[in-house]
Amino acid sequence: MKCPHCLESVSIFSKEMNKFGKSKVCPKCSNSIQLYVSPKWAAILIIPAVVSALLLEPIFIDAGLSGSLSTGLMCGVMVLLSMRLKVPKVKESA
Repeated sequence: MKCPHCLESVSIFSKEMNKFGKSKVCPKCSNSIQLYVSPKWAAILIIPAVVSALLLEPIFIDAGLSGSLSTGLMCGVMVLLSMRLKVPKVKESA
């Protein structure tokens, strides 16, 4: 993911990205950023996620695991891949 302010790459697994709350701070430029799931990328990734889950399900069942575990893992990967950074909206007080 790239910071919308400085366009530097920010890892999803970095300490700053794993803090609680929606608003976060870029570790490179210290500007406020917000992590969100992009509906466009989620829609694009849903077909590969479903196909991958269907292909992995027999492997999980043969290994003695639940077949729904493959669906859960693919949904988690899909959400991770569809996460993006944006500039947070500023709330104006009246």
